[in-house]
Amino acid sequence: MRIELRDIHVTLADRPVLTEVGLSFREGEQVAILGPSGAGKTTLLRVIVGAVAPQRGAVLVDGIDPHASRAALTMLRRSIGCVRQRDDLVRGVTARTNILASVAYQWRLRDWGSVLLGNVPRRYRDRLAEVTMRYEIAEVLAAPVERLSGGQRQRVAVARAVFGRPRLLLADESTSGLDPVRATRALDDLQYGGATLIATTHDLRIAQRFPRVIALRDGAVVFDGGFTGPADLRRIYGDDTGTETVA
Repeated sequence: MRIELRDIHVTLADRPVLTEVGLSFREGEQVAILGPSGAGKTTLLRVIVGAVAPQRGAVLVDGIDPHASRAALTMLRRSIGCVRQRDDLVRGVTARTNILASVAYQWRLRDWGSVLLGNVPRRYRDRLAEVTMRYEIAEVLAAPVERLSGGQRQRVAVARAVFGRPRLLLADESTSGLDPVRATRALDDLQYGGATLIATTHDLRIAQRFPRVIALRDGAVVFDGGFTGPADLRRIYGDDTGTETVA
């Protein structure tokens, strides 16, 4: 999925959050958005997904403005998978149902019946088996998600995001709070599959695993390129690198 942001300006609660942001993302590109808390990273993702409309500028996804019509916005969102810092799984139902529900807009009447009875519609069985194996969640599929550990919920959330084979995958601080081993595995899971991936982070270790890093500071782009080391860190943060970016 190709994305183009042209001179985006967003003000929320009378405070500029994004200022003259111009960026483009190629089909299949994998990009980290780096920056401290409050830099505008999450707002940038919300602009891309159509949840926030900029006061100035234009958003084009495959050449189409998602805000042009409700149909355009609906089609965009059906092509996107999202993984957030808080997993947003639906409590009270199983991991299996959470994953299947990511494509509920495709369900026919008999699919609804199968899911409500705790079964897997026939046309989704192969795909569910594929993601179950990839993310090692076979043992938790039948469990209510509130009974899962944090790491298990994170893997289910990633499986849900990729289940519908999205063309664009957005990850908002999705490795925050995970230990280094689990964070690395989570990132490998996100990068598997070939979708365009845009992931926000404040963790330098995570950002360095991406071929392209975009850094935001005070709502403006201050770096865009391949991250190479301390000199780039100084360009991004100036004299104040902050412990959270190098932890």
